Amino acid sequence: MSDEFNNQLSLEGEALLMALNSLIQTAKIHSDNNDLLKDAVKNFKHLVEKICENESEVLLWIQNSRFYIQGQRLILRKDSANLINRMLRFLENRNIFTLSIDSEIKAVKPNTIIAFARLLDRSIHQDDPLEWLSDQMLHQNMHWVNLESFTEDPEQREDLPAEPQEKEQHKNTSGKKGKVRKSYAHVLSSIKDVARKLSADKNVGMRQSVRVVQKMVDMIAEDETLFLGISTIRVYDDYTFVHSLNVAILSMCLGKRIGLTHEAQERLGMCGLFHDLGKVEVPKNIVNKRGDLSEAEYNELKNHSMHSARLILKLKADRNRKMKILVPPFEHHMGYDHSGYPKIGMGRQLSLFGRIITITDVYDAITSPRIYRPTAMSPNKALEEMMSQSGTHFDPILLKVFINMMGVYPLGTLLKFDTGEMGIVMQQAPEDDRVRPRVLLLSPLANGKYEKGEPADLGERDPQTGVFKRNIQESLNPSSLGIQPAEYLL
Repeated sequence: MSDEFNNQLSLEGEALLMALNSLIQTAKIHSDNNDLLKDAVKNFKHLVEKICENESEVLLWIQNSRFYIQGQRLILRKDSANLINRMLRFLENRNIFTLSIDSEIKAVKPNTIIAFARLLDRSIHQDDPLEWLSDQMLHQNMHWVNLESFTEDPEQREDLPAEPQEKEQHKNTSGKKGKVRKSYAHVLSSIKDVARKLSADKNVGMRQSVRVVQKMVDMIAEDETLFLGISTIRVYDDYTFVHSLNVAILSMCLGKRIGLTHEAQERLGMCGLFHDLGKVEVPKNIVNKRGDLSEAEYNELKNHSMHSARLILKLKADRNRKMKILVPPFEHHMGYDHSGYPKIGMGRQLSLFGRIITITDVYDAITSPRIYRPTAMSPNKALEEMMSQSGTHFDPILLKVFINMMGVYPLGTLLKFDTGEMGIVMQQAPEDDRVRPRVLLLSPLANGKYEKGEPADLGERDPQTGVFKRNIQESLNPSSLGIQPAEYLL
């Protein structure tokens, strides 16, 4: 972006903060029908709409005591510094570090905007201003605005005030592992928001999703293992969104393994994130059906790939960016040999990204418990099953790279040993003995849960006899015992 564009955006951001301040102060002393207040609302809406001309939202956040607007740092000018700093304190005192305003504000009635300004002002008198604000906004259907207690940059969240429920866990979420967990939560929130707005037929863009996926690519370059670990998260009641994020992570890791550029990994991650977006168009009674689907229901479900492509086109974003992520979500159920769906004939080979997502989608799906299938395959058995379809449903070369990346016993696999112990795979086995990974032992508790034990190397031998100390008896899917591997690995 040019300096001229950045300067203009900074001035617009400054004007928006001044307009918000004026709106709040005017709403404190005037009734709804006052002309000054009406003008303040009109000016505020106008500035939001101006910034949203080519975007789906205005995104304003605080990082290191500086304002950022649409990803650009606000230039602090001498003649407006006092007011900007006042707004900085106003928001920080309410634990608000991210403010996003939807372009749909143009349809919002003036009295609703006035009500929001008054809630913002009065929230300071509450024990937890942001929690109170969130409750009030929910009850008054203020879906056009969103407030968060964290910055849009996941790497900076640790330096900011933690939400009450986070404070107790803060010591466990420091360093790289903390950043990975927070990044995961942030991307999950972004895909849920996209799906929710599309379901409500509202405008929604890709900016937030793109930003956090870009951060994930940077972090995967530093430590791929942490992301392979967090991709073991399984959420029974929130499958579609968690699955989409896991597919994105596994796809980006595989993309890194085959030497994709940084930019290509980002695009691949976006394809994975949006590959099942079309399921919001499929009736919930079909998606969540516990029994077998009828032929008509299955045909309806199979349409979700086409729905995904159509919904991506609806996103309020640069057309070229959308076109670059359109095809793989459409292709991900076709199969390497075109035996899947949708049927388009054998005229062309699936795209590289489509072939990658075909692999990561199936792997995460068959290792996840579902409403219609409470038990799932263990990760190593899933790879064996997929290997039987190499060259038919899966690209044989990409599948081989994927299996080498995951290992014979992928991270998060639950193993039972001949000693009676159990452990979770925490590190792949060395090249000279691929079937003896490093594990984290689990100790059973009286309440049926398990606590983290000591790490153990399955390649370790008894110094007296030379016999391996532990041998694998069987592998299990952690979900069968209610175990969430990421809780132990991160």
